[in-house]
Amino acid sequence: VDIEMDGLEAYKDDWLEFRTMPGDMLIWHPRTIHKVDGPADGIWTSYRRVLGGTAAKGGSLYHDKRGTGGVLSDLGRHGLEDGNKLQSPFFPSIYPRFNKAEARERDSGGVGRDPRDIVGKLGGLAGKASGDKFASFFQVLGSQAKKDQ
Repeated sequence: VDIEMDGLEAYKDDWLEFRTMPGDMLIWHPRTIHKVDGPADGIWTSYRRVLGGTAAKGGSLYHDKRGTGGVLSDLGRHGLEDGNKLQSPFFPSIYPRFNKAEARERDSGGVGRDPRDIVGKLGGLAGKASGDKFASFFQVLGSQAKKDQ
């Protein structure tokens, strides 16, 4: 996002910066403009471990994004169809209470990624012009390979 764009004038000087430490959690509203700056040369001097996720409010619906290219997060065999209520051990409830049935399903190994879905998603990427979406990922991957040599 270019902060100089029309409509963003009110936010131009409204910057916040957080210096996180190991173990910190940073949560932002999905409509917040955000980014993580890495080293200028693209080479991380230490491993960066990040757990990312998305929260959905109660009553949210599942939207099947197969074939869109670049969507690698939905690799499970949860059985949901486009428009179904987002309710499954693959999408655990965390509020207002822990769901023990969902936890049992996960603990029993019933929740996971399937190699067939991974292959299908990668095949979809090859047919799409989605290289820009993954340029940063491959740049970091390449810089790590250089560091390891």
